[in-house]
This record gives sequence, structure tokens and C-alpha cells, in this order.
Amino acid sequence: MSASAHLNNTLNAYRYKSSKELRSTYFIFKMLKNPLLVRLLSEAASGILKYNIPLKSLIKNTVFKIFCSGENINEAFATIKKLDKFKVKAVLDYVAESEKSANVFSENTKVIVANILRLGKEAPGNSVSVKFTSLEDMEFFKTLNKFLLTGKSLGSERYSNLLRRVDEICSVAAESKVVVYFDAEDRFMQDIFDKIVEVMMEKYNKEEAIIYNTLQMYLTDRLYYLRHLLEDSANKSYYPGIKLVRGAYAEKERYTAAAERRESPVYATKDLTDEAFNTAIELCLRDHHRVYTCIASHNEKSTELALNLINRYHITDHFKKVKFSQLYGMRDNLTFNLGEMGYNASKYLPYGEVKKAIPYLIRRAEENSSIGPQLIEELTRLENEINRRKTQSKTENV
Repeated sequence: MSASAHLNNTLNAYRYKSSKELRSTYFIFKMLKNPLLVRLLSEAASGILKYNIPLKSLIKNTVFKIFCSGENINEAFATIKKLDKFKVKAVLDYVAESEKSANVFSENTKVIVANILRLGKEAPGNSVSVKFTSLEDMEFFKTLNKFLLTGKSLGSERYSNLLRRVDEICSVAAESKVVVYFDAEDRFMQDIFDKIVEVMMEKYNKEEAIIYNTLQMYLTDRLYYLRHLLEDSANKSYYPGIKLVRGAYAEKERYTAAAERRESPVYATKDLTDEAFNTAIELCLRDHHRVYTCIASHNEKSTELALNLINRYHITDHFKKVKFSQLYGMRDNLTFNLGEMGYNASKYLPYGEVKKAIPYLIRRAEENSSIGPQLIEELTRLENEINRRKTQSKTENV
């Protein structure tokens, strides 16, 4: 059986969902196919944030239910245990971004550290994802990035406090053997993110990759940066952890660049992004003796490429060196079939209060609305599995 046939086995893909959950998922994706409904949903979500409009139940019972694992850590851990039964790992993400308060940054750090410790004890082999904007203010990162580019000193007390928060997370992760993926965000902050993660990788990735940086491959400079990272890690004797994504902020990046009358940092076409992403896979897997790679992709062709390269380069320790990941609620055919095939497959698993999850949920809703062909494929797979179960049920009742 071909890799494509394996990856599109809907029986494996949706085993973890009841028929009721399957129909609910189909209904939500059908709704996301309608741009008008997505816009109304996004406006309702924004209204909750800005004006405390009491529409929490609407969000919770629609997109939150599909794309998030719960409102608290116990609900998230219940999902982790459920996924484990189907040979799928989790990348746990406490949803908190675009914060403003030093007290909140401190509390977020405590929550992330507690999650790492609990994963290490109760669910080894699972990971966490961390957004820098859960640990500091976006505007401060913008300032740091400018200082970095102009050669000004970063040595303020506030910057030192940020590094202490990041280092605490990395230190506990290294002790607990829990992988940490630091997320990429808007391009105007990325240089300082890169610098901080490189420092942490050099410190904590001496024996294996515990700390990963995320590269959004729709950015035209990321192949250059990837080559820099591979060279830097070789020179400084650490194992680079590299998470490859296509990216989540393309339209925002283009709009901002146009408004500021500067060149867009994003490739002009999807084909160019796909080419950069696949080139990055090749660079990482070719150097698999040193490089630890997470291929966080919903693209079937890129996934098949990675599987072919694992065979071509004889990566016998691929479960440790090459991870695959998809968002919770999306592309179950990839995640669960990869897990069934013996690969290290995971779901990016957000949890947190509905209100805090809204920025993430808006991105998911708008993303699904904009990827028409992929959304139709998702709906087709769901419909096929719903019909297969109906047929099976009728046969069993004959």
C-alpha cells in the first residue's frame, strides 16, 4: 500500500471520535466553509475580548470544542491520555499570548513549568509549546529587536528577567526530559526570539535536542537562517532542534509591509513557500545525525517527502529524530495514520479559558476559511467516515 493510501485511511484517522463527535466536527467544518459565518464568528469572538459580550457558550460549543482540549489542565491531560491510546503524542500549549502585566508573565511561567513537571512524571514523551508573548509584552520584543539590529545593548533588568523566565522553563524541561517548542510569531519580533532560543539550545542541547526553535518557512529569510543555525550548532557543539511550519500570519505580514511601504517578508506565492518548506526538510533530514526535526505540516506531499527521506537516509532512530505534528482538530488522517505506521506523531494541544483562547481560535477559523481545497478534502474525509460507519452499522444489524 502506498504512503498516500496509508495516510488517507479514515478508519484509523477517526477511531478516537465517537459518531456524535464526528458529526459535530463535520458541522463545524461545514460552517467554516462559509466566509460570512466565519466573519460573524470572528466578530463575536472579538466582541467578547473588547466588550465582554456574553457569547462564551457560542464559542465554547463551536470552534473551541473542535480546536482546544479544554479549559483547564485536567481536561487537557484527559485528552493526552486519550490520544496515547491511539499512538499519538501531544504538544501541550497553555493558551496565553499578547499579555501586558509582569505579574501575568510570572504566573504564566509558573503554569508552564508546572505543566512540564507533570508531563515528565505522568506522561513522558509528550511536549510543550511556549509563546514568547506569554512571557513578555509584544512592544518590548519590538524594542529588543530594534536594539539587536542596531547593535544597542540588551542588558536591561527587564531583559534579564525575561531571560530568567525562559531559562527556568528550559532548565526544568531538560531535567524532566520534556521537549519545548518555542513558537514563532510576527516577523518584527523574530530576530530576538532566534537569539534567545540559540542561547538556550547551546546551553541545554548538549546531549540531545530538548529546546526547539520554530521556523515559518513562508518568510523569505528562513532558509538562510536555517543554514546559519546548522553551521552555528556545528561550531558550538550543540544539537539544533528545528520545528518547521509554513506559517500562520501571512496576510497580516503582507498587509503590514504594504502599510509601511516596505518589501513583504513573505514569499509571493504558495508554490515558493512549499519549495522553501520542502528544501528545509531535505536540509534537516540529510543532517539527521545532528539535527532533530519536527515537521509541523498539514501538507500531504511534504509529509510523504519526509517519509521518503527517512527511508533514503536510513534514519533508523526516526522516532527520536523526526517528529510530525498537526493541530488538534485538523488533519487527523495524517496524525493518527502516522502514529499507526510507527512514526512519532503528535497533536498541538491548546487548553485554557475560552476568553484567552480567542486569538488562537480566530486564526484557526480564518485559516480554515481561506484554504478552500484543503477544507473540502477535510469535509470529504469526514463524510466518507460517517457514511462508512452508517454502512457498517446497517450490515451488522442485518
